[in-house]
Amino acid sequence: MAISLNWSERSYGGKKFRPSTVVYKENPNQLIICVTTWGRSDVAEKVIESIKNFVSMASDDEDLTLAYERKENLHKMGNILRMAVITASEKIYTQFNTDEYNTGFEIFAAVKDGPQWIYVSCGQPSLILYRQGLGILPLTQAIDLNVLTLNKSILEPLPSQLLGLGQNPPIQYGNIRLQNKDRLALISRTYLPSDFFKLKENEFSQDHISRILAHDHQEIPFWLGLLTINEL
Repeated sequence: MAISLNWSERSYGGKKFRPSTVVYKENPNQLIICVTTWGRSDVAEKVIESIKNFVSMASDDEDLTLAYERKENLHKMGNILRMAVITASEKIYTQFNTDEYNTGFEIFAAVKDGPQWIYVSCGQPSLILYRQGLGILPLTQAIDLNVLTLNKSILEPLPSQLLGLGQNPPIQYGNIRLQNKDRLALISRTYLPSDFFKLKENEFSQDHISRILAHDHQEIPFWLGLLTINEL
C-alpha cells in the first residue's frame, strides 16, 4: 500500500515553561525527527544534523557495520534509526556533559520503510494511535517526573528521561504497519488527562485535542503534532 503522511502541529504556552519542540521532516523516506532540548537550545539542530547524516550514510551503504548490537525485531531501517539516535546522544554527551551535566534532549524519530513506520523515542512526546474500529491506542506514553515523584505535581514541566547524559540511553523503539485513515498524535505534556482517552473518531483532530488539553489545566503547556495516513 502506497501512503502519504499529512503533518500538522500546534503549541500552547500555558503559564509554565516547556522548551519548544524542533521538528525536521524529509522525503522520500519520510523521516521525522522531533527534538526537545533541556538546557542549550542549539542542541536540537546538532541532534537533527547527526541523525539525518547517519541515516543517509547508512541507507546508502549496504555493507555498513553498525557499532551496536542489532535488534532482531527491527528491520534494517529500524536498526539504522536506533543507532543514529544513540550516536547523536553520545555526541551530545561528549561535547557538553563529560565534566558536568549542561544539557539533554528528549526525542521522537520515525522513518517509513515500505508499509512499516519505525520509531525510536526517549521521553516526550508520547505517541498515540487512533485506528478505526479500535479507538485510541497509546504506543509510547511519557509522564513528567514531577507527576511521579512530588506531592504537588502541577509544577514546572520536568523530564523523566533524557538523552545526551551518558551510556546506555533509555530509548524505546518499535514499528507499526500503517493503515489507511490511521491518525497518530505526538504530544509533549506533563501528563495526558483522562478525557483525552474518551475522544471519538471525529474528535481525534488538532482542534479537539488542543481544547481537551487546554481545558484540563490552563497552566500546563503542551506541544501537539498530528499525522494522518492517506492511501495513494
